[in-house]
Amino acid sequence: MNGTQRAPRRTRRAGYTLIDVMIVTVIISVLATMAVNRYQLFVARAKRPEAVMAFRALAAAQREHLVTRGKYAGTFDALGFRVEGGTRISPTEVQGRRYNFRLIQDAGPRSWYCIASGEIDGDPFKDIIGASNPR
Repeated sequence: MNGTQRAPRRTRRAGYTLIDVMIVTVIISVLATMAVNRYQLFVARAKRPEAVMAFRALAAAQREHLVTRGKYAGTFDALGFRVEGGTRISPTEVQGRRYNFRLIQDAGPRSWYCIASGEIDGDPFKDIIGASNPR
């Protein structure tokens, strides 16, 4: 040795600090929250076709009723219309699996309007979809 002594080397430990782990945990939590919200949106959108398909069947039944009787039906009973898995609440209202369907003739026997309302996406607002005869 030449007379000068070296200071002992400090060895650095391999691994992650607590801050590193906490930052990664926060990032994963934010991404997971965003993914769950998007998933719930897609699930809600997947439930809408129930109403759309019921509206298509209702429109076809109303067209047939118009051709055979010269006017649109004012009740689901007059149409013989059933919503799959639904229960009749009144002659103009049927509760389906996810939607409550109400048939209205607001402008007389030459018109019809149907409203489907239900809670499908978990927010505090009702989801409302409507369909009517072409004018």
